[in-house]
Amino acid sequence: MVDKTSLGFMIAVLTNMGLLSAIRHTSLSLWLEALDRCIREKLATVNADPEVAEAMLNRFNRAMADLTAVIEYLEK
Repeated sequence: MVDKTSLGFMIAVLTNMGLLSAIRHTSLSLWLEALDRCIREKLATVNADPEVAEAMLNRFNRAMADLTAVIEYLEK
């Protein structure tokens, strides 16, 4: 867990450096892992019909599979 001071520092670095620059200097698979975790946490809190929630999760899973394939190709 990151403390508030460290989190503030990291956000300031990203803000000053720019997200695109940060992505260029970090493994794409790490960004994908972070995106996956963040979206799954948000999807778990969605208060929607079970069918809608399941459809969104299925779409997300397909999108993540596609992104994973692209990143694996690019990182070779």
